[in-house]
Amino acid sequence: MKNIIKLIILLVGNVVFAQYPVLSTTSLANKDDRFDHTTNGNYAMDTANERAQYLGLWRYQSDGILFELKIELEDQETNIIESDVGVFYYYMDAVTLRYKLVKNGVTLHDNLNSVNIEGYIVSYGSKYVNYNLDGKILDYTRNVAGQYEITRLNTTPPKIIFKLNEFNYTLINPDSFYQGDQPLFSLPLGNIEMEKVD
Repeated sequence: MKNIIKLIILLVGNVVFAQYPVLSTTSLANKDDRFDHTTNGNYAMDTANERAQYLGLWRYQSDGILFELKIELEDQETNIIESDVGVFYYYMDAVTLRYKLVKNGVTLHDNLNSVNIEGYIVSYGSKYVNYNLDGKILDYTRNVAGQYEITRLNTTPPKIIFKLNEFNYTLINPDSFYQGDQPLFSLPLGNIEMEKVD
């Protein structure tokens, strides 16, 4: 019975990926490949394992704010763009981000242990050679996706600098939601130094 279930899973997986086959591969560690990463059908691979240095649970705690950030691997993330002229797709080795945000003892958001759901907006990032980890993070409290950059520090214990760019963002709700004197982000802004806790 186990073998039948494994065979069904394998067949279904092959049918899904057969629709969008890998046509070429590039390396995120090769500067010469950087313009080809998003070529239709390409798979941009983390051949140098650059993402590993960012993995784990990181913590910032100051002035009544607790911000914990979990960074996990997302191998062969699928990016599909459908248009009138057809389907454009590529794959990339990336990371996903989940976080817990507590302000003055009130938990504003906590998805540290949640599972990705198909079609659900997730926070993600990628690591190219000679660049820091960067991507988009969704501020779930304010429903705004902001561009971030993470710099790995060469310290013991391990630390990172998390920087949310408050000027590069995408609003998820209608503009009227963001009126008034509420800040655009509930996530901490500026260069936030975070220490690895797991």
